[in-house]
Parts: sequence; structure tokens; C-alpha cells
Amino acid sequence: MKLVKNMLFVAVLCFFSLQISAQAVAKKESISGGILGAANNSLFALKKNVVNNQYNLGLGYAAGLWLNIPINKKWSFEPQFQYNVLKYAPKFSNSGQLSGTIQYQSVPLLMKYKLNNDVTILAGPQVDFTNKLSNNDAASNYFKGQFESITTTVTGGLEFFSGKKLQVYARYMHGLSDMKSLTNPNIGVQYFNRGVQAGLKLNLFGSKITKKSEPIKPVVAPVAAVDTDKDGINDDQDKCPTVAGLAKYNGCPVPDTDNDGLNDEQDKCPTIAGIAKYSGCPIPDTDNDGINDEQDKCPTVAGSVNFAGCPVPDTDNDGVNDEQDKCPSVPGIAANAGCPDIAPELTRVAKIFYFYTGTTKLANATTAKSKIVPVINLMKQYPTLKLEVEGYTDNTGSDEINNALSLKRAEAAVQYLVKKGLSADRLSAKGFGSANPVADNKTEKGRALNRRVELVPKF
Repeated sequence: MKLVKNMLFVAVLCFFSLQISAQAVAKKESISGGILGAANNSLFALKKNVVNNQYNLGLGYAAGLWLNIPINKKWSFEPQFQYNVLKYAPKFSNSGQLSGTIQYQSVPLLMKYKLNNDVTILAGPQVDFTNKLSNNDAASNYFKGQFESITTTVTGGLEFFSGKKLQVYARYMHGLSDMKSLTNPNIGVQYFNRGVQAGLKLNLFGSKITKKSEPIKPVVAPVAAVDTDKDGINDDQDKCPTVAGLAKYNGCPVPDTDNDGLNDEQDKCPTIAGIAKYSGCPIPDTDNDGINDEQDKCPTVAGSVNFAGCPVPDTDNDGVNDEQDKCPSVPGIAANAGCPDIAPELTRVAKIFYFYTGTTKLANATTAKSKIVPVINLMKQYPTLKLEVEGYTDNTGSDEINNALSLKRAEAAVQYLVKKGLSADRLSAKGFGSANPVADNKTEKGRALNRRVELVPKF
């Protein structure tokens, strides 16, 4: 309380001394005043024995009156009276601290120093009178009497457009005195107001009461109109006085917005760079395939960059384009990726190969050459065709034995086909052991069928 009384005493002395000083400068400046409105962003800064009692910033508001008393051209004194609402929000919802608002009558006593016509520094003490407390949370059971009725603060900030009708300011407020009274349950903890206030001030009265005498302007004889660029628009009205233009464009030439060399009045696409051949528009892309017509060899049919704007070709005319056709030069079917479906014919020929159990000896070694004529014909019909001969066994014996045996059977079949006239460089052999049986290995007949080879086409 002693600190508050001292500050009030100093403030009163300052007020009356400034009144006297203001009279001395009244010939230049007058007292001004008005109303203000602001937003407050505030919190309680706690000291001593604080564990989980910290606060977040809370948004409140302020409204009030201000009176500016000039001292000289740079300095002035400005007391304010504000209705202030500050919000306090604890960081931890279960802390049991005050969660709500306190309404103050605040009296900032500001000294102001004008840096220039638009920026002013302000600083000074502020006295806050606690008026009302409201709890937002049922768990927050606090009363006005638990906080000091009068507290002190120092503040400082900036004000913009001080000489204008509407002024903008922002200032920081730093509490000097403990807000908590002796009846507050938080023994040993100190509460200090901290915050920022930003707002607008409306000047309702007061301005410079005298004006500097204006020098007598010499009478100047009228100057003859000048039109430097000879475009019929005088230089004082011509925004491009050295370049001939049109009245429509304030004496400047017709613009070229997209900088493509064609002025906007001749450009059919004034905001998109183009070429004269297309009246200022870009080269068209008729088929919308991303390739302009001048580079597109098929400008009316959507195509691919790889084929100069034309569709992907289908060399063998089998309905599968070359980029998806595994046999682009041999007509085939889509289901077989563009390759011919010769698997049924190869399956029929492969049935001539059967082997005795545990051997690579063919069970029908005397098979006539006529049996493999279809394969010979296919190899002639498709010069790029190669055959992979895949050997299999029944499930008799171990995998290690069967895998080696199946490969030997495939190689035996390859040798047989070579003897019958097929080219060895178009044949290869692989063994798969007892995998992929085609019959039941529980019967002799089934095992015989599983001792086989298969012919797989490779284009």
C-alpha cells in the first residue's frame, strides 16, 4: 500500500506540473483526448513454491478514456482511465487455481516521446483497482477478497499515427506487486500480472491551434502546354510523356500484358504468351495429347511423345499395341499378351515323351518323326520362337534325386528334338522334380503321366 500511495502522489505532482508546462506550449499544441478500445492478452506469473500452478495467456478486452497533455513538440503526458477485463487460464485443468476473469479499473500514467509524425514511444506506471471476479470453472472457487484491491504495474510500448484521428498502440504490462491477499489459499505463492494490450484510440477533440504562416506564393505566368511525345496528350496529363501513346491508356502505348510481342488489342490471348501466327495465342494442341500441333505428326488423334504425337503402333495388327505386345511382329491374342496361342499344339506334342521310373530313357523312343511335325512347322512359322523344355518326375525318391533327374529328362527330350531336326540354339532345358503333378501319384498310371516333359513357348 505504501508503494501505491507514493506512486499516486508522484502521479498527481506530475499532472499539475505538466498542466503548467502545457500552458507554456499552448501556442503550438493543445490538449487532446478521446476514447479507446483494446484487446488484452494476459496471465498470472507465479513465483515461489510453484509446482503445477502455471497459467496460459488468456484473451480479454478494455475500453476507456484518454487525455494527452503536451509538454513540448516531442514530449507529452497522457493519463488514461480504462475498464479492463483480464482472463486467467491455468495450464492444468485440475490445478484448482483461479480460472476466469478479473475486472479492473486501471489508470495508466504514460509519458510519451514522439520519434516522428507516425511513431511514438510510451512508458509509465499503471495503478489497477480490482472490481469484480468471475469463475468459469466450478472447481475454481475464488473470490474478489482473495486478491489485493489496489496493485501497481509498469508498462511500455509504441503508438502509431499519434497526430491522426485514429491511432494504433501496443504496450507490455509488467506487474510490480503481489496480487494475492492474505486470505488467498495459495500460501507462499506470489501472483504478478503480466500481459500485452493492443488497441485503437479515437481522437475526439484537440489539435494544433496555430499554423505557421505560409509564404506568399509568387504569381507565376501560365506555362504553355508541352507535349513531348507529340501524341496529343499534354505532359502534365501523360503518364508516358516521352513515348507516344493513347488517351485510353493515359498517354502510354497499348500494353502487352503477356510480353509476347503482340499488344493486347491485337492479342486474342492477352494474358498467355503466344505467337503472331496464332494471334497471340500459344500453338494449339487439337487432340489434347500434350504435344502441340506443330510437333504432332498426328495432330487430330491423341498419341504418345515416343511416337511424335501418334498412337502407339500395332505392327502385327493383332489388336495389341507394340508397347504391350510381347510378340510385336507376330499376330497373337490379347489374353496371351499379343503372342499366338500355340500352347495347345505344344501340349499335344509333349505327350509323346514318357519315361521309365528312375531313368531318363524314353518309354516310346521309336516315335515317328511325324509326331513332332507340328512343332517343326511352328518353329518355321515363327522364326523368333524358342522352346523351353521342362522336365518332371513322379514322387518316387527324394527331391534332391528328382530335381536332378527331371533336368536330365528335359535334356534327353532336347536331344531327341534336335535329332528330329530342330535347331539346338532354339531349345533350352529346365528340371522341376516332382512339382506340379498332372495326375495322382498314388497309382501307377498317375505316376507314369507325371514322368513327363512340357514344351513352353518363348518369343
